[in-house]
Amino acid sequence: MKLFGGKRQTTASAHRHVSPSKTKVSNSAASQQSVAATKTVIHTTAQLRDGQDDKQDVVTDEINHDDAQSLEVAIEERQQLEQQVDQLNEQYGTARGHLRSKLLTEKDLLRSQSRRVNRLYEVASEQRKDHFEMFGKLQAKRTVLLAQIKQNDAHRQELQQSCEKHDRTLRMLQAQLATVKKERQSLSDQEHALIGAINTQSNLTDMMSVINDKRQQITAINAQDHDLKLTLSGLNTSAAQEQATIDKLHHQIQLAAQQAADNQQIIDLKHQVEVLTTQLSDKHKQLSKDDEKLGELRSQKNVLSQSFDELADRMKFYFNSTKVIDTYNFDPKRHYVLYSNTLLPLGQLNGEFSLQRIDQLFDNTRTKYDILTTDFNRELGSIWATYQSQGILRHAHDLINPYLAMQHDGHHQAHQTDVVLPLDQAQEWQVEEGTREQPEKIKSKTGSQVVTLQYRTDRSLSSVMYYQDKQLYKMAIYDAQNVLLATQYADPHDATKAASEIYYRPDHSVALEKVYFPDHVVVQSTEDAKIVEHAFDTEASFYEWWLISHALTRSQDSLIIGTEAPFFKQLLNDCARKFELVPLISSTADVSLIEAIIADDSPINNVLVSNEQVHQSLLKRLNRDMHIQVVDPTGMVAPEPKEKKVKTRIYIPKVG
Repeated sequence: MKLFGGKRQTTASAHRHVSPSKTKVSNSAASQQSVAATKTVIHTTAQLRDGQDDKQDVVTDEINHDDAQSLEVAIEERQQLEQQVDQLNEQYGTARGHLRSKLLTEKDLLRSQSRRVNRLYEVASEQRKDHFEMFGKLQAKRTVLLAQIKQNDAHRQELQQSCEKHDRTLRMLQAQLATVKKERQSLSDQEHALIGAINTQSNLTDMMSVINDKRQQITAINAQDHDLKLTLSGLNTSAAQEQATIDKLHHQIQLAAQQAADNQQIIDLKHQVEVLTTQLSDKHKQLSKDDEKLGELRSQKNVLSQSFDELADRMKFYFNSTKVIDTYNFDPKRHYVLYSNTLLPLGQLNGEFSLQRIDQLFDNTRTKYDILTTDFNRELGSIWATYQSQGILRHAHDLINPYLAMQHDGHHQAHQTDVVLPLDQAQEWQVEEGTREQPEKIKSKTGSQVVTLQYRTDRSLSSVMYYQDKQLYKMAIYDAQNVLLATQYADPHDATKAASEIYYRPDHSVALEKVYFPDHVVVQSTEDAKIVEHAFDTEASFYEWWLISHALTRSQDSLIIGTEAPFFKQLLNDCARKFELVPLISSTADVSLIEAIIADDSPINNVLVSNEQVHQSLLKRLNRDMHIQVVDPTGMVAPEPKEKKVKTRIYIPKVG
């Protein structure tokens, strides 16, 4: 798309490759030809006209000469304008490319930030859900405890009410008893008064009549007193029963109160209620904080969504599409790490060394990168030193390897100069094929045990193999300074296979152990105190964990790794990693993996492809914007070595 359109493009293209001097000469010649042609026409016309005076001819010649000069000036101005338009179009194309890159970079950053915010929102939502579930459980438990305490209080309250009821009945009976006693006392007083009246009666005649009346009254009083006595007896019995019931209820109330005060279960219940109340208060505060956090994350999501919409509008305005493909350029602010399972010695490198092709991508940048390998290789340090001295990888800065990292762990210890072999000193050993200072083979007197020593070209000890009855059972591996790196135990059924491997730190503490089973391998990493730190069921899982937790722990790290790496899919789906993943795609045959890389919710923004064929195949499937860099744009793919693979395990020579 040009900044200026129209018919100008044809004219500009016709003069774009002509030098200014040649253009000026040709334009001058064209102007002279135009003037000559004009003069010829006018001269011919003058011959056809009889009687034309010379003054008219002179005026006409001057006018035609002015037109020719004006035409020449117009042509020069037009050429200058076309050059300016070409320059503006070139500047516009450059600015448009920069704008496309900036918009895509901005979108990448928004996508990364959006993924981070979405991940934080999901974590916060799950955390809030867990807190709410815990709040509900605590609240339900507190409700049960409160109901139990309320039930105990209700029982005591019921006993108290029953006691008060019987107490009122007792008081009523006691009042009735007092009334009956008063009535009996009144009857007793009347009886005594009548008896006294009888005793004081002087008239015999009247006395008998009065006595009879008095006796009748006394009899009535005695009968009434008897009734009152029976009533009093019943009231006393009822009062005694009520008193016994009241005493029993008081005793139960005292027991209930004592249980409420002294029973450890009740005390524990109350303490649990207090603890739960405090926990519920804390959980309520936590839920409030969770809601605030979720609200802030929702606001961030809304802001990001609005930013996405604004960015989409800009992309539509400038490029008529929201999908933009741009070249991936290395950012000097980032730390790039290139993964290769191993480093081959110089003698095994072919002319199309793949690492060198990727190294060439850094030619026009100020960026360095590190090499990361995962295989164990006792000669890795020397191979890397050769790479650096020979300038094989001009932009490589450092080498990262888990087994090399183990050599930097542990307490500092000076390198050994001598190797003490774990041989039974009670036996007699014979040294063969060498001097006593550098023996090649050591045999026991009976010949049942044999120790073979292998050396490097500089005569430093490389490995020591231990045989029992001609069967290899153990091999110790040393570095160039005679420091023990690893010990490998052979499978008793097949000495060409390993049963287990142990890797050491310089202080001889165990750093890593591998145990091989028929269908899998178990890897255990240990701390200095020989405590198992982590266990893995595959080597790929161990390498993935080591990458995330030890090798690349910053968000500025970028790992360039081939999609065929055994732990690439785990890294792609691992939300714990902080570093950027830059896939190197050599084939699009694995459709599911390619779809996962280019999906809308994929964390991948930048991709390297091996050649243009893979590039075009990827573009056909791509439905979103992305940075893509072609490693070999010419399509010359480096041929793979024929069946040449570097084994991860340490080689154990076959015996016999």
